[in-house]
Amino acid sequence: MKYKVAVVGGAGHIGLPLSCYIQNVGIDTSIIDTNEENIDKINSSTPPFLEYELENQLKIALRNGLKASTQIEEIKNCEIIIVTLGTSSNQEIVDKFHELIETVILNMKEGSTLILRSTVTIQTINKITDGMNFVSKKINLFYCPERIAEGKAFLELDKIPQIIGSKDSEVTEIIKDFFEKLKFKTILVNFEEAVFIKLFSNTYRYAQFSTVNYFDNIASNNSLDFKKLLNIASDTYPRLENVPDSGLVGGPCLIKDSQTFLNSYGDPRDLISNYFNINDEYIKNTINKCKDYFEDKKIVQLGLTFKPESDDLRDSQAIVLNNNLIKEGFEVKTFDPYINDEEELESVLAFSKNIIIATHHKVFDSYDLKDKKVVVVGDK
Repeated sequence: MKYKVAVVGGAGHIGLPLSCYIQNVGIDTSIIDTNEENIDKINSSTPPFLEYELENQLKIALRNGLKASTQIEEIKNCEIIIVTLGTSSNQEIVDKFHELIETVILNMKEGSTLILRSTVTIQTINKITDGMNFVSKKINLFYCPERIAEGKAFLELDKIPQIIGSKDSEVTEIIKDFFEKLKFKTILVNFEEAVFIKLFSNTYRYAQFSTVNYFDNIASNNSLDFKKLLNIASDTYPRLENVPDSGLVGGPCLIKDSQTFLNSYGDPRDLISNYFNINDEYIKNTINKCKDYFEDKKIVQLGLTFKPESDDLRDSQAIVLNNNLIKEGFEVKTFDPYINDEEELESVLAFSKNIIIATHHKVFDSYDLKDKKVVVVGDK
């Protein structure tokens, strides 16, 4: 079966690795994205962000025929359209997402297939399937939520089973053929089940990290060193071996999807609402540690990205921490090796002997900080 694929939002963290993967298994693929800067970088074989193995896979994909454009009209030539646009729990942005989907459908040819990878609610899916153009064009819709971890796309894409949500838990021949060519293991569910699986997965992860921060907060309020106690408690103790470290919980997915879960299903025990409060308190306690430990109000903050070994600043709680430190009267200079030039490091470290490591990049372990006073926030 011969067909072409377009990935809308394909210049981003979800869409670009997927586009390269699809092209490199032999399916003609076009990236469609309004970000002209990213499109120019892609066409010149330059990854617009950090992702393991992306540079190599992008070069191979371009040699194999991958195309990248800002022109939405390109999708008229494609049988399968995959949407990887970012979403939000904010209703105004959700409305804009609907508008973008309507534009996509308007440019699709009759009988073609639309695959949503973006995190959506059942209300969003229902609104799409009730649309006049969707019905008149006989579009086939599938919800296949993205579940890979940023930075591990090419390690996980063909390992993690693909959830395929449809109206009747069934697939068309073209979708069956498409996923077989990708060599993806698939699990068929209905739309509502697919939505719940995606939102539950990220909300549960947020809950895990938040629960650890809850105990860290209690330890801090009782003048106890939680990191030290967790290391002791988990040493050769199998029932605690997978407990994550406490730290800043952020990024483009976990907070947003937890809020979306709350908006979609409610929160009768106020658990999710309390997770947000717990993580706010964790930042406050971190600032209190700085007040108690540092002799003055000059600080060097190492790390700004939302997690280690990443250049992604979206919803980074390290930035929230930085803003709150400044509000509390601290004078802060920041350095992140994935954001700043390395030559800036020496002058930044000379600013103060007080160091807070907000995002624990591996390279920080090689820095000479023996004469510094250091607060380590976490390593998630």
